[in-house]
Amino acid sequence: PSHTPPDTAPTQTLFAPRQEPCKSAENLAGMATEAATTPAPPIPPNNTIYVNNLNERVNVEELKKALSHVFAQFGKILEIQASKTLKRRGQAWVIFDNVKSAEKSLKEMQGFNFYNKPMRLAFAKVKSDVVAKRDGTFVPRPEKKHKKKKGKKRKVETKETKKQNGKSKKSAPPAPHSAAPTIRGMAGVVPGMNPAPMSFPPRAPAGPNRVLFVENLPLQCSAEELNAIFGGKPGFRDTRVIGVRNVAFVDFENEYTATMAMNQLGDEVEIRGQPITISYAKQ
Repeated sequence: PSHTPPDTAPTQTLFAPRQEPCKSAENLAGMATEAATTPAPPIPPNNTIYVNNLNERVNVEELKKALSHVFAQFGKILEIQASKTLKRRGQAWVIFDNVKSAEKSLKEMQGFNFYNKPMRLAFAKVKSDVVAKRDGTFVPRPEKKHKKKKGKKRKVETKETKKQNGKSKKSAPPAPHSAAPTIRGMAGVVPGMNPAPMSFPPRAPAGPNRVLFVENLPLQCSAEELNAIFGGKPGFRDTRVIGVRNVAFVDFENEYTATMAMNQLGDEVEIRGQPITISYAKQ
């Protein structure tokens, strides 16, 4: 007997090529965030300390002197760079003779309250010129070309042209003699007023009181060394040394005994051969 073949055709298996999984927008964003948060390599210790968050109202020359006074305790300073330009305002670079001094200053002065603002310190990214010249690695930088701004030329008007154009202006009347002088004008007249105090920390001259302020102390000056000078004076009470600033406060019973001690000691007082300065402390 004959058999009828089935109507169904044999099935064929199709193999689709393998596809890579599609990266979603969230995955891409995560990869970008991970790349952005990768910490930059740390700056190796070097001779130069970069200081920022400085008080922008302080005069540049006064700022340099104050920084020198504060950082000199850590070692020899080759140079202090600061500028009054808008781009570099509030910043400075303290260049030490060796790296150990820079490391110590960075550790101890981080966050130090300087002119009512905490200092932020870091090692400089670029070697300073003064160190590069000493090492023999200095390469002069190319000079920047300044573009000249094109401005409109002002017309110079003579008296005749002013009369012709009717633009003659009346001069301002002189100030009356009874007008009160300005602070700038009084600075050289009123005793004790200084328009640009050069001391650090900035303070107005204090009046007589029972506490004396001692400045310019040698490094690591102890209370015992100060007590050897002030301890024998009538009314002496206590000595407080601020080592990080090389200053101290000496307490007496009253204003009279403090004044008497300061007058007896005079201006020629030394500790380990270094002259110190004595004045009234600001209350």
